[in-house]
Amino acid sequence: MNNPRTLKIVVAILTVALLTSLGFLGRALWRNYWWEQEAYGLAGMVGSRQATEDFRQGRLRLHALHGENEHLRYSGTNDGPFEIWIPHFYPSLGYPHRFSAEQQVNFYNRRMRYLHEHPDKSNAATNAAAQKDKL
Repeated sequence: MNNPRTLKIVVAILTVALLTSLGFLGRALWRNYWWEQEAYGLAGMVGSRQATEDFRQGRLRLHALHGENEHLRYSGTNDGPFEIWIPHFYPSLGYPHRFSAEQQVNFYNRRMRYLHEHPDKSNAATNAAAQKDKL
């Protein structure tokens, strides 16, 4: 490597390789960002819709992730007037499934608590409205 021309060629090749790698990294990060935004939006839509439907049917539930679960099931515990239910979840599916499931649970729980606190915002009678009328 005593030849300056050979050194310049090696530096040029390494520079191109570095820039190409940075380009691929940037593209991957960009796609990951938009994938998370899309999953966040879809999970929010699904979680909010499910909470609204459950509330309108008179079900006061909150969801909590507790390991692998094949179908929606009651955990046997309550949080005030809410029953705690465990939605389907497969940790073996990796980060994308976990991210989506966590967002869906968060949106579901926020929507359910909101509807419980503001039953006038929903057009359904639930046991929450009956309990507030008694007070």
